[in-house]
Amino acid sequence: MVIVSVDPSLSNEIIARARSYPGIRAGIARLKDVLRTPSYQVVPEAEWSTSLSSSQEGTLTEWPPGTRSVLVLGLYHPKNDPRLDWWDRGNTNGNRRLMEISESLKQWLRKEHDLRAHPLPYHVEWGGLFLKDAAVLAGLGIIGQSNLLLHPEWGSQIRLRSILIEGDLQPNEPIEGFSPCETCDVLCHKVCPQNAFSSGAYRRPSCITQLNADAANKVPGGEIDENGKPIMVIKYCRACELACPVGK
Repeated sequence: MVIVSVDPSLSNEIIARARSYPGIRAGIARLKDVLRTPSYQVVPEAEWSTSLSSSQEGTLTEWPPGTRSVLVLGLYHPKNDPRLDWWDRGNTNGNRRLMEISESLKQWLRKEHDLRAHPLPYHVEWGGLFLKDAAVLAGLGIIGQSNLLLHPEWGSQIRLRSILIEGDLQPNEPIEGFSPCETCDVLCHKVCPQNAFSSGAYRRPSCITQLNADAANKVPGGEIDENGKPIMVIKYCRACELACPVGK
């Protein structure tokens, strides 16, 4: 395996390029550090994969061995633009935008710096990363009492995506001195419709109960398909996210 030598100053250029897209923040972490984060320690290896797949039926390809760095992208999902978060036709508009930006950055890295990059799927079982852990290492925020990533500027109204890049890029440092939950009245816990924080810690099964209820209750999204029928959308619960005062 050939180890690609990378100019240390390139990290800043890559981050600046990512931030040139409207509503995007970015940071870099070492892949080996991401794979040592808490989520990977508590989740059995059988539940995550180092194989890439664009869909459950897609052909799997192993993570390329020369990819040693992770570019984490964060897209702002403001309350006044809810369509970014609505699920329709197999995805959300926000996630589609992140995928387009990831592909554009991949092409730019190859053309301008002769570096191979590999945009990852969202789901860990399809070859994605635990994004919140990666984002913390990349200096994009901290994990709050809501179990969501909290960005200093945008709070929890941020969605994540990642790109593997070959070579050892200079990583960002995690944020220090940012602890907004210490003085907060845990509004996120109080607004949850499923009392997912009733034990004091986040309970994923309770949250999934709400998500399943949302998925079973599709509503018209205000757009019409090619057959003249209303496009139905899922408006997943964002109660804890939108109650968070961080970044407002």
